[in-house]
Amino acid sequence: MRVNVKYLQLITDAIIPLLGYFFWHWNLYFIVLFYLLDYLAYEVFSHVKARKVSSLKQDNSTWLKLGIVSIVLFVLNSVLVQITMKSLVPTIDFTKEIIAFWNYKDMGIEQGYFLLPLIVIAGYQRYKMEFLMTGMFQKITIRQIFLKDIQAQLIALGFIALTFGLSYFIVFPEIVYVLGIVLFTGIYQLLRK
Repeated sequence: MRVNVKYLQLITDAIIPLLGYFFWHWNLYFIVLFYLLDYLAYEVFSHVKARKVSSLKQDNSTWLKLGIVSIVLFVLNSVLVQITMKSLVPTIDFTKEIIAFWNYKDMGIEQGYFLLPLIVIAGYQRYKMEFLMTGMFQKITIRQIFLKDIQAQLIALGFIALTFGLSYFIVFPEIVYVLGIVLFTGIYQLLRK
């Protein structure tokens, strides 16, 4: 049953950006922002998990060391994504795109007010179902929480750097990047778990 839930979650996570691209006219940067928000939620809930484990095992030093590495990788990946987007779309105005993403209306609702709480609720539900209800917080160490995450972040850094490097030689159609991001994110999420 657990394996089926994991794959169902991967499919669901891929559907939103694909629907956004094909039906809601999201551009590549909208999809990048969607994934960055999800990535931020995952990062925050990794620290929430570490806090819970730390409160039981009194292991603040490991949390501090690995948590800082995780945060630095998150920031580095986020900045490199922005640099890569600028390389792919030299005329991009990040402020304008972020405001457009937040204020984009579908069914009369600005998606920022809908999407952000949805991502937070999904992250919290995942935390509750996979971590609290299963009693995982009693069995896992802070090192285990962060090491797979850090490994996945390093792989993401490699993917982003490769995309950035390739952008100097060839710029693919936007759909190639969208499908690449969705595929890579699925692989990334499998590695995180």
